[in-house]
Amino acid sequence: MALNKEVTKFKLPSLNGLRAISILLVIFRHLEIEYHLLLDKLPNALKPFYIFFSDGQLGVNMFFVISGFLITTLLIVEEEKTKTVSLKNFYIRRTLRIFPAYYFYLLVLLILQLTNVIYINNESWLTAVTYTKYFNWSSDWFTSHGWSLSIEEHFYLMFPLIFTFGDKIRKRASLFLILIVPVIKVLVHFYPVSWINDYTIFKRIDALVIGCVIAFYKDSLLNLLDKHFKTWFYLSLVILFVIGFLPGIGERLNLNLDFIIIPFGSRYGTFANICIGVVLLYSIYGHKGIWFKLLNTKVLDYIGLLSYSIYLWQQLFISGSSLSWASSFPLNILFFISAALFSYYCIEKPFLKFKDKFQKT
Repeated sequence: MALNKEVTKFKLPSLNGLRAISILLVIFRHLEIEYHLLLDKLPNALKPFYIFFSDGQLGVNMFFVISGFLITTLLIVEEEKTKTVSLKNFYIRRTLRIFPAYYFYLLVLLILQLTNVIYINNESWLTAVTYTKYFNWSSDWFTSHGWSLSIEEHFYLMFPLIFTFGDKIRKRASLFLILIVPVIKVLVHFYPVSWINDYTIFKRIDALVIGCVIAFYKDSLLNLLDKHFKTWFYLSLVILFVIGFLPGIGERLNLNLDFIIIPFGSRYGTFANICIGVVLLYSIYGHKGIWFKLLNTKVLDYIGLLSYSIYLWQQLFISGSSLSWASSFPLNILFFISAALFSYYCIEKPFLKFKDKFQKT
């Protein structure tokens, strides 16, 4: 039975705008690391704001929360329309969405290595090809950003299976995964494990799952937030800004804030992910004011559309790249934008069209 057009053409407003902000946070962070563009030149009063707007980890977790919310929403819509969810078609669609552009990027890296332009060791190649990069993300620069893709792919191997067990189990399992992450962070802090760090699924899965839980309880959350929605939105932004400076604040005021920082993290911890969730809901369902209009401008919508390809290709040209001929600022921006455009229109888009053939159950 073919899915209703509402499923196959499903699109929520503001998501591409949020993706655009996410990828810009990553880009600004990598550019600052490499070139020290502004931070050293800014007045002290402005530095905290620049640090906030170039927080790449916050950007990645925004991607995670958005992804969890969108995928779960699509599964819910499919289940409501067809009374079931096709795991086979889900995995095929997911493969067609992610694999072609990613493996094309790896193919280009392989060609560069065979021509002695770059070098990536065998262990790093293994984890890059098998989507296990978060186990050795620091082995090289060119594939290190694969840690976030690895987390997503591992989660989406597991989550649809849980989803099919019914409403109660999927919700309870999701809440358990959110609650277990702070416990893991505390345990690993006091009893370190070499292969568990801030770039592994064990410490970041809560971001994806919080997106899923928001989709599960969307209507209830909207009713809860409705009367003071704008206030909750601004409060979430303030918390996201302040929470990254908690260690410094605690040190200056002689406060021991480890009981907050260790389990719930900084701008990529559980508190921050919840705040991102509030921002996500407000961006889609909140007041259609300046924020909504900004996120849905053609520029941000288009950047968000290209965000996956931009995320893949920026790594080759900035912050740690050894391609001296193509990594000088601002020429490198032109290079990674050009590569992202080619990747989207020549690799991603054809497979995205092909993906519609598997929108059946």
